Amino acid sequence: MALIINNKQIRRLVLGIALLLHYSPAILAQDVLIKPISNELFVAFDGWGIAEQLVIPGKYSIIGKTGWIHKTSFAITVDGGYMNFSQQVADSVKSYDYRSSGYYVRGGFERNIFRRNRPDERNFIFLGMHVGYANTTHQADRIVIPDRFWGDRFYSFGSQAHQSVWLDFSIGLRTQLVRHIALGWEVKLSRIIYTPHQSSITPYYIAGFGKSNQDFSIGLNYYLYYTFGW
Repeated sequence: MALIINNKQIRRLVLGIALLLHYSPAILAQDVLIKPISNELFVAFDGWGIAEQLVIPGKYSIIGKTGWIHKTSFAITVDGGYMNFSQQVADSVKSYDYRSSGYYVRGGFERNIFRRNRPDERNFIFLGMHVGYANTTHQADRIVIPDRFWGDRFYSFGSQAHQSVWLDFSIGLRTQLVRHIALGWEVKLSRIIYTPHQSSITPYYIAGFGKSNQDFSIGLNYYLYYTFGW
């Protein structure tokens, strides 16, 4: 029996092939996309805090971070650390020996706005909001202020504590290297919202925040993560 194909059947066949070629990549991509992990716990260490003394001599921080991520979209995070800063100055105008140290804790919420991950990938772009608290102590010895009329003036002040509370907004990027190891960075804009009544002499740096002579600061963290998802 002869097979008769008319022009109408040919058009239907061509249309069917065109639709298959158009939708097949999307269908295959759905099979490739990773199924979301419901929960993840992570711990992270900030390497920039140690390296910062290469840019600001005498200043370094030890900072750690931990958190819980739910359905790759919502995270609760807590971080904290210790800061140390020392500076010795001796010139024709003044001389002093200044030291400060302190700790801070910060907690808040982050939202992942990056959705498309493939198998063995867990990459994030986080937008976050946090509240931070710092307690910083400082002191200065051997403060000398030369005066050609009245002679040199000598001064010092003992250890004083300074407390601060701030609010910050952040954006961060995290890239998974292998199954449990990731790298990421975070940039945050912070604003002091509360400072208890205390001495008028404030520390040069506030732990976790930045310079104390300004209400706003911009900070950077560069993290190495260890992650565990299930």
